[in-house]
Amino acid sequence: MSEPLLSQQLLSKIPLDEVIFHPHSFGDPQVRLFRWRGQLYRGIGSRAVPFFQRLFQDGIVQHLTEKGLLIESAIAPLTIDRYEMAIHHRTLPFASYPNEWCGAMFKDAALTTLNLAIELAPYGLTLGDAHPWNVLFDLESNKPVFVDLGSIVPIGSATWPVYDEFCRYCLYPLVLMSQGQDRIARLLLCEDEGVLGSDLLRLSRSPSKPNLPLLSRAESVLRQLLPQSTLQQLKKRFGRDAPSSGDALEKMRQGSHLRFLENIRSEVENISFPSFEEDCAHDRETATVSLAPQEDWNLKQRNLYRIMAALNPRSVLDIGCDRGWHSKLAAMAERNVIALDTNPACITQLYKESCRKQLPILPLLIDFTKPTPARGLANHWAIAATERFPCDLVLALGAIHTIVLERRLNFSQIVEGLDLFSKRWVLVEFIPREDSDVTERWTERIAWYTLDNFIDALKQRFSTVSVMPSYPDPRVLLLCEK
Repeated sequence: MSEPLLSQQLLSKIPLDEVIFHPHSFGDPQVRLFRWRGQLYRGIGSRAVPFFQRLFQDGIVQHLTEKGLLIESAIAPLTIDRYEMAIHHRTLPFASYPNEWCGAMFKDAALTTLNLAIELAPYGLTLGDAHPWNVLFDLESNKPVFVDLGSIVPIGSATWPVYDEFCRYCLYPLVLMSQGQDRIARLLLCEDEGVLGSDLLRLSRSPSKPNLPLLSRAESVLRQLLPQSTLQQLKKRFGRDAPSSGDALEKMRQGSHLRFLENIRSEVENISFPSFEEDCAHDRETATVSLAPQEDWNLKQRNLYRIMAALNPRSVLDIGCDRGWHSKLAAMAERNVIALDTNPACITQLYKESCRKQLPILPLLIDFTKPTPARGLANHWAIAATERFPCDLVLALGAIHTIVLERRLNFSQIVEGLDLFSKRWVLVEFIPREDSDVTERWTERIAWYTLDNFIDALKQRFSTVSVMPSYPDPRVLLLCEK
């Protein structure tokens, strides 16, 4: 069903002082993302209103949404100063950034962008932005989805003007990841320019760039540099008849655009990554994950199950998730889960399993001791991870001793971090000095590493701290509530 014209709706004007503009939405003055009363909207300026009305009235938005490529959107009967039209978007609970993704996630996000552009081509439309920050992972579908409706534009004379942007932020990072250079690719993604062609040539094990079809690349360059009359002569010279009408020219342009995008998609689909099987073979938890306690569960797992059933948190953050036993336990009860680890192998395997089993888990490559910081004036480039991923319950099981021994943080610093990520509860495991995991790396430098000192630190940020047994003895679980 098409959306009604704005003139057919009774529009309510939103007071400007009630609107919170999104810090990442600043590039186009005609299209601005904002929040109002907890909901997400996109303000559309007067010059852009007819174009966006067409997207809805022609069923384009509905088609892309049904394909699972574009976030659900609808024209809202609202207006604000400088924006005559407002579009409501379904809000996703968590926004992650490309430098936090494993290679498999990055590839899926790149393919989502290309598939969306390919679906747009028959309508004479394309994407004016091709960077991965316009893609978020939807926990409802376990798939990446494009969220920037404002990036949709008419096809111009160039085959794809943002091809260079796609290369720098999608294709070239994927090539580096396919060669085992994940860390370098993610570091360069934090730079404004992404991965340049010169970066790829220096860092790649192959002396050449990805082998995209030469004809398509050459045609793209020619379309952007040569006048139309010259292009017509070249087409005749090399066997392509000049179009006899504007419609024919438009169809030829769309066809060229579509072929170009399909060639890039084939290139991305053929990218593969090194096997991670051996890099994540040390999983701490090997028991069966289930909605009900199993015979092979140990005391720690049974207590975790009972605690989550009693608290019933809507969202869970799992720090040092490993292969995700605790994350999967929470997700099976339909809780949204953010799973953090620094091991790409574990994050990759957890991502693939959560997609395969339709579990609402977002696995991310984030170091709890150095979470993604805010960047840019007024956070216009990046919002801190501590602001993007606060959850009802934070799990830190088998992680504290590693943070103390390897990252050299003290209890006060660790507890402050737990507090930042927690909306209400924290469940943390304390592994004492006599445990072999600690004894083998013990040093008198951490003589302060005792259960009593840890509880004292927790009580500085949480009103209650309850102690219960873990596994193996004498490890303990500490349930903290604000």
